[in-house]
Amino acid sequence: MIANMKIGERIYAAFIVRVQKIGLGSTGKPFGRGFLEDSSGQVGFITFDVPSIEKLKGLEQPAPMMIAGAVDGNKFNSGTETKLQIMVQKITNLMPEDDVSNLLPVGDFDHEQYENNLKKLIASLNNPVLRTLVQTIFNNDFYQFFIKNPGGKKLHHAYLGGLLQHTVDVTNLAKSMAETIGNVDMDLVVAGALLHDIGKTKEISSNYGFDYTRSGRLMGHIAVGVMLVQSAAEKLKMPMDILEPLVHIILSHHGDGEKGSPVACGTKEAFIVHYADELDATMNQFKTGTGDNWAFNQMLHRFLLNGNS
Repeated sequence: MIANMKIGERIYAAFIVRVQKIGLGSTGKPFGRGFLEDSSGQVGFITFDVPSIEKLKGLEQPAPMMIAGAVDGNKFNSGTETKLQIMVQKITNLMPEDDVSNLLPVGDFDHEQYENNLKKLIASLNNPVLRTLVQTIFNNDFYQFFIKNPGGKKLHHAYLGGLLQHTVDVTNLAKSMAETIGNVDMDLVVAGALLHDIGKTKEISSNYGFDYTRSGRLMGHIAVGVMLVQSAAEKLKMPMDILEPLVHIILSHHGDGEKGSPVACGTKEAFIVHYADELDATMNQFKTGTGDNWAFNQMLHRFLLNGNS
């Protein structure tokens, strides 16, 4: 596992290979550079092995491969710190008997309990129009994709089932905020929170590497989510006075244009879902632990106590 690697160790294991650059060094010698990933983290690699470089050239997206090599240290910050790097000596294709159980990260939560909570939240909708819409969307094939998908590619909830966990937690946070604030359309808050990230089922693949899909790169999860809602609403002949405030929540759930939302929050319900989403993504950066353990967090650009690096 990457998290347990030590300088000087030799490795032979399956990793997800993500190519960064293939080129020629100052001496004219070919090299390949990129990242190796497993469920515990990511580490950089470099290889000068020509057959391995040829294999890297054929990788159009992250893929699982068997890696043989050694753990080395790469100096940075003017030589004051050392970052692990794998000197790859050989890259080979996976065989059926190879162990790949360490490649896809799985969230540390009760998946069945979260599924039950999701169903209870949907059933709690009192507005029959919103309830029918949400039930129509969370149906059959879509539901199976939804409960398996990661909630992010790398920054938050980036593990199998992460989208389910994030959605349920955001919805519960939004409900609590709405109850405290008062004078809020609770059904709109719940429906908006449940649907705010549904576009991620088509934006991020649940396969090795959690790579972006074609739809994800071309449109992004906010646009895809709105399209899914509007398609279902059209079939149900949903009234615009209910549909538009719901779509506004999805469009604005990142807060404003600087954070990627096409429109800024303009309703109480939209602000509530936005802040619930932001808070849950932020809290997901912390991990349990003891002691004075500080680590730099890439998403928040700061050091966190017991935070993920």
